Amino acid sequence: MNIGIIGLGKMGQNHLKELSKNENFKIKALLDLKLNENLAYPFFDNIDDFLSTDLDCVIISSPTNTHLSLAKACFKKVKTLLIEKPLALNLKEMKELKEEALKNEVAVAVGFSERFNPAIIALKNELRDEKIISINIRRFSPYPFRITDVGILRDLSVHDLDLVLYFLGKRPLKSEIFKLAVKDEKKDDEAILSLAFDSSIATLHQSWNSNLALRQLDIISENAIYSADLLNFSLKKNGSLIPLSKSTPLEGEHTHLLSLIKNKNSSYLANIDNSIIIQELLEKQ
Repeated sequence: MNIGIIGLGKMGQNHLKELSKNENFKIKALLDLKLNENLAYPFFDNIDDFLSTDLDCVIISSPTNTHLSLAKACFKKVKTLLIEKPLALNLKEMKELKEEALKNEVAVAVGFSERFNPAIIALKNELRDEKIISINIRRFSPYPFRITDVGILRDLSVHDLDLVLYFLGKRPLKSEIFKLAVKDEKKDDEAILSLAFDSSIATLHQSWNSNLALRQLDIISENAIYSADLLNFSLKKNGSLIPLSKSTPLEGEHTHLLSLIKNKNSSYLANIDNSIIIQELLEKQ
């Protein structure tokens, strides 16, 4: 499949690295406003030339404030898109993006790659016949000065909200969000979210004020306690390790992206509606 990548920041480079090893994809075009040193693939600095390269799919990993306009341009030429989270700047833009995608009959996936973390894949399988009582997720890291367009809620909290909704398959009945802006008064860098469902509860804590990186998910079900280290790819059930696959999250995401391109369907990838639900939770606070 012919694929192009828009935006060669950290996530764009990560996609490029994984796709270059995947024989199912041919990297036909790269687009970035700055000249890129990687000359192994055709490089463009404008969207029209980029889209003239006969692409089956485009990955948009540029700054969030460009997602809507770039997606609308791609809709005219390409039938499958993967857009990195956050999908767009706000709920209004997300709904406009959905409307345009439907009108142009374009399949759009959203880059919540944590779904394809080997620990999450195994945990989802373990919980197939389990009743979840509670979910607790902690995601800590040093302050990322490279991120300038969004705060921690829209950069990290959305990942964990997606995981909670992915596991429980429903909207919360109640939700509360608490946030702080410690290092920059214009950008939240500490957040705690509490979610109540009909028979489950979830608490999420994200911090950019930690000296250490931590990504920990704990689930209590009726029959077991599960602890997942999402950073080091490990999963324990009642204290015993569960064997995991060796694939990376992006590798798994790209596998299901291929299915979306071929069949216009993949129940494992996050979609526009998933992003809209998450954004509604964030904006109602």
